[in-house]
Amino acid sequence: MIISARLEDDMPIIDIYNDRNQHVGTEDKKVAHRSGSWHRTFSCLAVNPTSGRVVLQKKTPGRYAFDRPDYADFTVGGHYEAGERIEDGVREIREELGLDVRYTDLQPLGIRQTAVTLASDWIEREFQYWHLLPLDASLEEIPLDDAEVSGLVQIDLQNAIELAAGDRDAVPARYLFRSGDDGREFLDGKLCRDDLVPGYFDVDMLYLRLFVAADRYLRGERKHLFW
Repeated sequence: MIISARLEDDMPIIDIYNDRNQHVGTEDKKVAHRSGSWHRTFSCLAVNPTSGRVVLQKKTPGRYAFDRPDYADFTVGGHYEAGERIEDGVREIREELGLDVRYTDLQPLGIRQTAVTLASDWIEREFQYWHLLPLDASLEEIPLDDAEVSGLVQIDLQNAIELAAGDRDAVPARYLFRSGDDGREFLDGKLCRDDLVPGYFDVDMLYLRLFVAADRYLRGERKHLFW
């Protein structure tokens, strides 16, 4: 049973773990980040099996508790709320993209344990559960009805690999932006390496690893994709 717990100000309560991913209690999400408590997050990268393109997400400004430029992040990401199981993370896909997806439609990639201080009062100590989302849909077919997401960026997977590897500084891209209350605007342009989250190039080269995993998935591999 899912226990969805929130405070009066609509800030979710999340499960807290020790550094071995063993449950030790619950905390308010903001408090958990302030104190650096270990917790779980759901993340996925959408890849189109037909076109061979991946989709990245751009957040609406002001959604973070710290100053963060308008980077192109992975397709979906969010915190598990207290009582949610790993498969309940598909809630984030519905909330951010407006798509109903079953967990069995995803390709689990593994757990990324990461710790980083992004601001004096925002410490991320996370067990990130990573997935591939096979999504045979164009940008026009993605509802994108969540105010948290300002837009999406679609790029060719091979171009994405070259961009993440540092072989190219920019690649062609197609953008979907929210316009006004209900409008949608499409734009052809380019995505630069500087548009990506800098931290995902450091330490474990997260962009490159996820893009390579997506490429291997499209080639028919299903085991040990993440590592």
